[in-house]
Amino acid sequence: MFKLISKLKNKGNLWPYFFEFFTVLLSVYLAFLLTEWRENHKEQQETKLAIERLNQEIFQNYREIISFKKDVAQRLHKMQLIEKIIEPNISFNDYIGVFNGFRYVRFSTASWKRIGDSKIGNLMPVDYLDWAHDLYRSNEHLNQHNLIINDLMYSNMNFDPKKCKIAYHIAELYVWQQAVWAIDDVYNYTQFIQKYKQDFEYLLKQDSTVNAYFISRDSLTPDKLKDLLKKEAREINSLRKSEKMDAIRSKIKSLKTQAVQ
Repeated sequence: MFKLISKLKNKGNLWPYFFEFFTVLLSVYLAFLLTEWRENHKEQQETKLAIERLNQEIFQNYREIISFKKDVAQRLHKMQLIEKIIEPNISFNDYIGVFNGFRYVRFSTASWKRIGDSKIGNLMPVDYLDWAHDLYRSNEHLNQHNLIINDLMYSNMNFDPKKCKIAYHIAELYVWQQAVWAIDDVYNYTQFIQKYKQDFEYLLKQDSTVNAYFISRDSLTPDKLKDLLKKEAREINSLRKSEKMDAIRSKIKSLKTQAVQ
């Protein structure tokens, strides 16, 4: 290197060579910056698009849980009629039409899974991602509950007239659990959309039913919203013979014992 510089020095002025070297170095550096900017811009666009898609999915799930909450509460009210009309030699399956059958929740998860399978999640705001994670974790409880209801629907208990009352109480417990979780989930979804309201405004404007429901909650103070949550929970619990799950399970266990005897 020094020998090369010495040779160039002997030839005269070095500035043209330094200028050429500096130009090449600057070009490489600028090319690197441009590439990095393009990558960052691409990641920002992908992240923005992923958030928009996730918001659309969350809004779709919000619509579903609002509808689910209403339907399940109505079914639970109708189930109160069954115990009074249960007759011998009739299976619980024959009474399902009385309360319009079980309501299965149907949440969308494609956008959430796509984020989990890529690095985009690492680029999203942590607070936003944590809130979304809590929503999808709650969704999973109800999704798993669908499977439990299916087990009852296809069990021998559902078709055995001798076990009709047992099947009824178990079914009532399952629907009651759906109603309780639905109240909490609607509350959590409402809070999420309140927090990121600006991102959901265009979606709310496109759905008058959900928008009307959201406005009725959004206009309340946090304390009043919690009071409404407690009121709805009390109404659902009032449909049970007991407000405690342990007491309900004890009743079912007792009925099972009687059936065995």
